[in-house]
Amino acid sequence: MRRTALVLVPALFLTGVLASGCGSKAEGADDATAKDESSSTGGGTDASATDGDPSAASASASMSSSASATASMTDPGTDDTNADTMGFIGDPDNGVIEAQCDPGQQDCPKGQKCTSFVTTPGGETVDSTHCVDVIGDDLFGESCERMVDNDTCAAGFFCMTDVSGHTGMGVCLEYCIVNEPCEYGGECFAFNDGTLPVCQQLCDPLLQDCPGEQGCYAAFDSFVCAMPGPVDGMGDDGATCATIQGCNPGLLCRQGTDGCPSDTGCCTPVCEVSGAADQCTTPEECIQALEDPPPMLQDVGYCGIPQ
Repeated sequence: MRRTALVLVPALFLTGVLASGCGSKAEGADDATAKDESSSTGGGTDASATDGDPSAASASASMSSSASATASMTDPGTDDTNADTMGFIGDPDNGVIEAQCDPGQQDCPKGQKCTSFVTTPGGETVDSTHCVDVIGDDLFGESCERMVDNDTCAAGFFCMTDVSGHTGMGVCLEYCIVNEPCEYGGECFAFNDGTLPVCQQLCDPLLQDCPGEQGCYAAFDSFVCAMPGPVDGMGDDGATCATIQGCNPGLLCRQGTDGCPSDTGCCTPVCEVSGAADQCTTPEECIQALEDPPPMLQDVGYCGIPQ
């Protein structure tokens, strides 16, 4: 496998006091609902979506995960063969973590919303949640602006930039509750150890069937559409990576690849397990990408050295 210069991609593939009498998600998003009824961009990522570009909402990809943990993309738990899945959480300097709210339940006082933000000094991925004042009414798929601890999305949505903890312009993604339906399509994934539960559009990495410039990346035991994290010239085969979307489309962030010196992982090509043997360069072989894949993804692999 041809290796390029190693590039370390920063980790991104996430607190407010709970008050009694806090409204539900639907209650906290009354104004957002009203706007949604008149918005042409409030549609979902599937065929039922509206005229806007809700597919961009999957741009989240940026949800980061620590490649070694699972990139928990948090990925939750952790299969560190998946740079995919989880992000790690660290305590602030003073070791004090505020009481968290629930983004999926939106259990903050009226006039506020529950949003994810960064507590770890120097961290680039959100790792906690808190209640903040609602300062905007941007809905699913609409452009938004992310500040250090708040954004312009309505209650029930998160402004995803290139990396979950970065500020600047992004797109509103739908907060959700795992195992419950996503209003705008996709499935609910609890990224960053559960501090960033958002809906993501599913995809097939062998087909790279995501809309626009998004790539198909491994997250938990599935693949989701997300905006690539690498900047120009980075994220190629052999480059070091630390997040699920730390590589260019068509590549996955994995440990155990030829010549990879990183504890988090390196970018390596996606391959077809049942395909030709020459898809990977010796000593690498095509290894199944997911530990417990659904039937339609059992043939998806990555080029790595068998253990």
